[in-house]
Amino acid sequence: MLRRPALVGLAIALVVPLAACSETTRLPEAEPGSEVAPLFASDEEALAAATAAYEEYLAVLDTALQTGATEEPSFADVAKGPALLDAEATLADFVENGIRITGQRTLTASSLQQYVLTLDGGEVQIYVCESVEGVDVLDADGNSLVEPDRPNLTAFEALLVVDGDRLVVNERQVWPGGGPCDG
Repeated sequence: MLRRPALVGLAIALVVPLAACSETTRLPEAEPGSEVAPLFASDEEALAAATAAYEEYLAVLDTALQTGATEEPSFADVAKGPALLDAEATLADFVENGIRITGQRTLTASSLQQYVLTLDGGEVQIYVCESVEGVDVLDADGNSLVEPDRPNLTAFEALLVVDGDRLVVNERQVWPGGGPCDG
């Protein structure tokens, strides 16, 4: 059986930690306006921004592939990470082999997979359907390298990331099964 001094000691041991949670140690409320504003107001806005950034990426890459630009194109303005490395490698391969394209790829469809906002930015993942219907690939002599049975539509999954105040393409890979190109 506990004695009175032991009970008092137990009571103090239980009450003192609770006192540490009193009003004086509570974190202050966040001030109005101190919260980070969401990057997008809606799914539709996220999709529109990602689609526009992806189209800009295609336009910059296709322009470089048409002209065989040997000076540094503005890939870093529209891509980073694996997508930037892929764009640079594709251009280097085209220039080395005397290949160029005519026409521009276009998007026929896009859909939002997801977007995630983080303290340091965020990312948007989309599916797109690229059309190469008006694009030809020519060798150094001007002969077409396009096979007659080439599919005109290809589905891609693309990851775009926030870079400053804009979205840039970070990754893109063929999406098997057609996805956005089926509808």
